[in-house]
Order: sequence, then C-alpha cells, then structure tokens
Amino acid sequence: MWGRLLCLSLMALNLATAALAQAPPAPPVEEELFLEVELNGEPTGLILRFTRGTTTGLRSSVQNLRDLELDPRLFGVEGRDQFDLDDIRGLSYSYDATRQSIALRVADTLRAPVALSGRSVRVAGPAAVTPGLVLTYDAFGRLDRERGVSVAHELRYFNDSGVFNSTGVYNAGATGTGPRFIRLDTAWVRSDPVTLETWQVGDLISSSLPWSRSLRMGGVQWRKSFDLRPDLLTFPVATLSGSAVVPSAVSLYVNGVRQVETAVPSGPFVINQVAGINGAGQATLVTRDTAGRAVTTTVPLYVDTRLLAAGLTDYSIELGVLRRDYTTRSFGYARAPAASASLRHGVSDSLTVEGHGEVGREVVNGGAGAMLRLGQAGVVRASLAASGGRRNASGSGRGVQAGLGYQYLSGRFSIDAETLRASGGYSDLATADSGAGARANDRINVNLALWPGHSLGASLVSLRAPSLPPARIAALSYAATLGAGFYLSVSAFRDLRDAAARGLFFSLSASFGDRIAANASAGRQNGVRSRIVTVGRSADYAGGFGWGLQSLESNGAPLRQGQLTYLGGYGQVGALVQQNGDNRSTSLSAAGSLVVMDGGVHAARQVGAGFALVSTDGVGGVPVLQENRVIGRTGAGGYLLVPNLNPYLINQVGIDTSALPLDARIAATRREVVPARQSGVLARFPVETYAAASVIVHGADGKPVAAGARVLHVESGASTLVGFDGVAFIDNLAPQNHLRLTVDGVPCVVEFAYEAAKGPALPTLGPFICRGVQ
Repeated sequence: MWGRLLCLSLMALNLATAALAQAPPAPPVEEELFLEVELNGEPTGLILRFTRGTTTGLRSSVQNLRDLELDPRLFGVEGRDQFDLDDIRGLSYSYDATRQSIALRVADTLRAPVALSGRSVRVAGPAAVTPGLVLTYDAFGRLDRERGVSVAHELRYFNDSGVFNSTGVYNAGATGTGPRFIRLDTAWVRSDPVTLETWQVGDLISSSLPWSRSLRMGGVQWRKSFDLRPDLLTFPVATLSGSAVVPSAVSLYVNGVRQVETAVPSGPFVINQVAGINGAGQATLVTRDTAGRAVTTTVPLYVDTRLLAAGLTDYSIELGVLRRDYTTRSFGYARAPAASASLRHGVSDSLTVEGHGEVGREVVNGGAGAMLRLGQAGVVRASLAASGGRRNASGSGRGVQAGLGYQYLSGRFSIDAETLRASGGYSDLATADSGAGARANDRINVNLALWPGHSLGASLVSLRAPSLPPARIAALSYAATLGAGFYLSVSAFRDLRDAAARGLFFSLSASFGDRIAANASAGRQNGVRSRIVTVGRSADYAGGFGWGLQSLESNGAPLRQGQLTYLGGYGQVGALVQQNGDNRSTSLSAAGSLVVMDGGVHAARQVGAGFALVSTDGVGGVPVLQENRVIGRTGAGGYLLVPNLNPYLINQVGIDTSALPLDARIAATRREVVPARQSGVLARFPVETYAAASVIVHGADGKPVAAGARVLHVESGASTLVGFDGVAFIDNLAPQNHLRLTVDGVPCVVEFAYEAAKGPALPTLGPFICRGVQ
C-alpha cells in the first residue's frame, strides 16, 4: 500500500514539474524609486519617480522631463508615457543608491536654448483712443510797412474708427493784397496695429522706390505700416548662440559698445536681434562662470537697414487721380484716373526683391529690382524698368531705365556708388506735370575715418536731365570733434563743367551748459562771400524763455536779428526784430493747439504724433511727470496736456503727490498710456478729498485709553485701534461723529463735531471723555 502511494506521489510531482516547465515565465517585478535629481551638475530641488527592472536600466516618465523644464520633442518621446534613459542619445546619468539620487547629464542638443534679446527697446502695447478734436496753429505776422499775416493750421478729429485730418494756410499780404486760404491736404486714415495695415482716403503721396518717383494724388491708398510696431525690426539682424557649462554671466559687445549684460543658467542660449550697427562691425560674446573665468567669441557682422528680413513683405497700392498745382490751388486734380503700386519682399536675410508699377493716361510703367548682400563685403542693388505709351509733347513715350549701385559701410571706411540711366523716351506718371526725370544720374561718395573724432569725405555727382544744364560736381569735406563741445567742419565743391560754379565753407559750432549753443561760419560761393554768427539758448522743455542773436553778412550787406521766445503749457510765443541796413522790421509768432476732449476745450502746445490729457479731477497746480520728468502743472481746471508721446509704445505718465494737500487721497500716481498715431488718450488720476483727524480719547478717569483698544466709528462703520497716548486716527468723518469703545470692560461712547481742515496738516481733536452707556 505504501509503495502504491509513493508511486502516485512521484507521478503527481512529475506532472506538476512538466506543467511548470510549459507555463510562461512570471513577469519581472519593477522597482519603484523616488530620487533627488541633479541636472548638469546643478541641484534641481525636485524628487521624481523612476522605475528599474531586474534586467533593465532606469525608466522615466515623460512628465519628469516637463517638470525639469525639458522639451519631450527634443528627446523624441512626445506622445509616450515612459521611456528608457539608456535609449536617449545625448543623455547620460549616474545613479547613487546610497543617497537615493540621480545625476542627469543632458547634451545641448536636447535642451531648448534660453532666448535673450540683443537690444533694449520700449515695450509696445495695445493703443487706446479717447475721441477728441485738435486744432494746431502756427501764426506769423509782420508789423512793419509790409504788414502781413500767415497762419498754418491742422484740424484733426480722432476716435476708434480712425483719424480725419485737414491742413491749410491762410495768408493776408500787404496793402492791396486780399486774404487768401489754400487747402493743402485732407484725408481719413485708419490703421490696424494687429495686421500692420493702413487705409487712407483723400489726399495722399504715392509709394516709390529709390529708382522711381513719388507723386501727390487724390484717392485711396492701402499700405503696410511697420511703424505701427516701433519695437519691430524690419531689417535682418544677427542671432548669436552659445552654451554655458555652469550658470554664467553673459556680456554682448557690438563694436565695443555693451548691448547685453545678463545672467544665464547652464546650457545653451541664444541672443536675438543683435542690432546697434549699420554696416560692417563685429559682435563679441563674453561668457563668465562662477569662478570668473571668461570665454570670448568674436563674430563679424554686416547689417543693412535697407534690406527686409526674411519673410517680411512691404507694399503700397494707390488708386485715384493726380494732384496738380499743390500749394497754389486748393482743388487742382486731373480728370484721368491713375494707379500706382510698390512691393518689397525679403526672400532671405541676404536678398530683397522689389517691384513698382504705374498706369495712367497714355502711360504704363513697370519695373523690378533686387538688393543682395555680399556677405561681409557690402550690398549691391540693381533695377530695370520700362515704360510704354503714346508719345506726347512732353517727350514721354516708350523707354527703358536701368540702375546699378553698391554700398559698403564700416567704422573706418565707407563707399556708396550708384548709376541710373534712362533712354530718351522713358516716362512715368510724373512726366506730364514735373517733366521727364534724369537721363543720367551718377554718384559716388567715399568717407574715411582718419582717427577718433576726425573724418574725411569725397563725392562726385553727375546729373543730366532734359530741363537742366548738365552738371558734374566734385566735393570734399572734413569734420572734426575738437573737444570741450566744439565741432569743426570744412567743405568745398566745384562743378567740373563750369569753373565759375565753386564754393568753400567753414563752420565752427559749440554747445555750452544751460542749453546755450553758438555757431560761426564763413564761405564763398560763385564769388559771393558770406559770414554768419549765431548764439542762442533754447527754452527748457518744462517751460521758460529762450533767445537767439544772429549776425549775417552776404556780399557786404549786413543783417542783424534778435529773437525771444517763451514756451509754456499753452503754446509758444515769440518776437523777432531784424535790422537790414536802414530798414528795421518786427514780427510776432505764436504756435500751439486747442484740444477738445473730456467735455472741455484745452489750450496746449503742439501735440505731435500722440499725446495724453492728464486729469486730476479739478485739482489744479499738481506737477505732471513724463518718464519721471516734470513737464508742467495742471491748470485751474485740473488738466494738463502731455505732447509728443510715442504712438503704440508704453509711455509713463504720472503726478507728483507732494504738492497735494494732506487730506487728498489718490489711488495711483503712475499710469502707462499707449496713444494711437495722430490721436490722444485721457489719463485720469482721480484726486479725492477725505475728512480725517487724529482724535484723543480719555477714559472716565481722565487718563488716555490704553493702546490697542478697538474703536468703531459709527457713521462710517469702520473700526481702528487706539495708539499711544490715547490717539486714534479716524477717517471719513461726518459733521457729527460717534466713537464706540470698551474701556475696562465698560462700553462707552465719544461724541464730537468735525469741520474741514484749512491748514497744511490734518487736525488733532480732543481729548474727549468716553462716557459709559448701558
């Protein structure tokens, strides 16, 4: 029996062993680790979860990369949950089981570079517009026998939909000459700072390229306006990159001038928008580590502001009629329609292509051009245009125009050369009014820096046009900075085709303290001698007087004049006295603006491209600051206009509260204002007058209430604490006031009257006895 049982047991054991042999192996057990992470030698302060198998290395979650501010896309694991550290090229690690830490070493190719800006610019912001109207005037009147007055004006209305602008000149001459008004330009303009597009309807100036001509039109224009983003660089600029092994200080110098000084973490970094030069130069990148060791890298640069950055497109399209007799007729327009268009596109940072076309009555004109940067050797420009149409009395018709130019700029040497040639029949839209353009226009300018502060220039210009005698002019100039504010310049020219056409000029200028400048010059041109001596002092921007004295002599005829000006918050006025031989004349001038905003009319200086109207809610005499500089005080109505602000950029405007009375309350003393172009914005600083006083409270025993006791002002519902000597500061006082306290466990009430303070300090009231109540 026992033998049978033993046999059965052995058979069962064999069957179990076979079954185990055929069953799949059990999955390996992963070990869960929470490790302190060090990245490229720097403690991160993070404890992250990793796993480790019995036969595999460490695994990490993709979220760990995000926590370490690493981009999963650079690691090639985007869209996954986990990955093996050993599978990532450029990633190595060291696992310390004793310290339960892991040190990761990540190559620069796996790290997104830290982006830095190579220039400091004012920040752009969303523009705000407060609807309003501006009338700008500039008047000049003579008081001698030839009495006359001339007033130039600009009328501007603006709101969120755009700007309506109209300009004109009113002249009233001497006796026998009637007054006359000439309208100059009238247009409505709407700009979009998001798309950088501008629409203009009315009078306009057509677009042009260096090898075409602009003309005045009446119609509609659609153009790109990069000036709506003053912080945007439209020309190609350099981008420098580097890497810091440890946290470092980075300095960028452009032509020896420091542009950037900042700290960067370990790893790669990139400095964008390396600007500050026009032409050839060099950028020097200095990286310093924590031990002070410096690594210097120098890179040559060549920047040409005429090029467009890769991908940028600039354009302008005009449709309308040509304008004629500008400044002599208010409505001199042609009848035939005309169209014009210009286009520029940055194909790359080294190549910009451009095109221009015109069409009008019996005139068709079109052409193309390109600018190519030759590495560090400068920029070459070429253009070719052709015209077609019927030949007319002005000589227009079919023809071809070609241009070729080269420019190289550097700190030591520069050259600018260009030639433009046109055949006899070449014409454009301006030919009918202005005549045919130049048939040959050649120029070459060379400048040489001799030593610091001294430069020498030479130029040769040749011009041949149908309406002008041919000219070939050579010129030579020398300029020097002499120190102590003195500057010297000497120039000479001669027409190589006409020996009598020549001239020589000397000029010495200097600037002194307190805004005083002087200039003395002498010269001779075509046999006529002239001498000019000028000295003057400009008015302070915050307001004040300015003056100027001038002595002129031309071919022996003397002229003396003196001028006095006053610049105030409401505009500028001036007086001028001239003595010409036995004749003396006097004239007066006035310039300023009238602004209609916020329900009132405000006199101000000429406002410029953008302005802000500061309001202190009727409080006058408050100093107003622009970029932390006092520019004036609010008037009796509590207003002051701040002119000449930068459109579409953040401008700092504020008030100085030191001039406010002690009972004045204001929520903010600074505001960031962003006016739109040709528009204004209201900057309100509400100034409130509040009633407050220091109230001395005594208990029933006549002693000051202990510090820390809570006081309730019944009329306002606000509570405060009693300070030392029983003094409590109470705000929002009423004519009759009640204070509730608890003194030594007994509730009590203080009752007192209040009248508004008249002095420079807040009043102190009391002492008052706190009388017990049930």
